Amino acid sequence: MLSCLACSGPVAAVTQTFGLGGGQAALAARSQGEWVRQAQTLEKRGDWSGLLAWGQAWAQVDARNPLAWFVQGSALSELGRYPEAIAAYQQNVRIAPGDVYARNNLGNALRDSGRPREAMQAYRAAVEINPDYIQGWHNLGLTFYLTRGQAGVAQALQKLQATDPVLADVWRRLAIDYSITRDERVAHEAVRVLRGLSTAERARMFGILFAES
Repeated sequence: MLSCLACSGPVAAVTQTFGLGGGQAALAARSQGEWVRQAQTLEKRGDWSGLLAWGQAWAQVDARNPLAWFVQGSALSELGRYPEAIAAYQQNVRIAPGDVYARNNLGNALRDSGRPREAMQAYRAAVEINPDYIQGWHNLGLTFYLTRGQAGVAQALQKLQATDPVLADVWRRLAIDYSITRDERVAHEAVRVLRGLSTAERARMFGILFAES
């Protein structure tokens, strides 16, 4: 989950220490790379309480760093503290609106807390930012399938078929075929088609899909 952090920003950046005393100043002097490496170590150990404390300490000295909030969201989700995880990921995306990983994980936390419609909106935001983000498409399709059921998916596909058979085929691949088989080839082909859609075409597809979600 945190493996993407190491490439998320300049690892040599040092946080301003002015006004921080004692232990806080020592924490603030760490480079982003140090924060990231320790977070990854804690995640590998499955030390979620330790990871949460680490993320909180990071945010205390660098509250505008989205990774500090991402780390907290990851730990809180693993601890089953979904409302707090949602708040952490929301803070992450307020600071870094283009962070598709945070939007995806926000969707997961919303889904796991029983808010599937909001979860789908979070996944939708992620894939609209980056149409190549297959995991976001998968989670969107899977949550749609689990929420609407087979009958609901079939109804949505019928509506899409009447509007654009290509869109219907793409959504069938993502919401049903890929969710069942997890065959990356299926998802890649569907995403290839979606990448070629205009913003208006994607908006029309989402409008049909979410009309009754």
